[in-house]
Amino acid sequence: MKKILLTVVLLFAFAFPVRAEGFMSAFEEIPLQDGFEEEDALSFDTEEFRIVEQYISSTTLTKSDFLGFYKETLKSLGWELKSARGDVYSFKREDEGLTITIESEDPLVVLFTLKPYGK
Repeated sequence: MKKILLTVVLLFAFAFPVRAEGFMSAFEEIPLQDGFEEEDALSFDTEEFRIVEQYISSTTLTKSDFLGFYKETLKSLGWELKSARGDVYSFKREDEGLTITIESEDPLVVLFTLKPYGK
């Protein structure tokens, strides 16, 4: 058991070159990259689906820092990149879709939107 735990810890230590200090309050399963602050959030849950929006911002990180961290992190969490158009990135996992929109670069402001996939 200890070997498995150590393997998992080492895997995550090397999988994420930029660290996360915790998870977003609106998304318990998506890490908040160090250097970002949480802004406005909206959450709506039913038994069938959930809709969540979360803004994050940073005055120290770049778009490149953000994309490198979240593309790899989301992939390791089972999210599949479906499209990237301009500053809008769409991911799918099971029956949910996650859209990431970079709204500005100075400061870096990003909107995460989760809703049923295809809606």
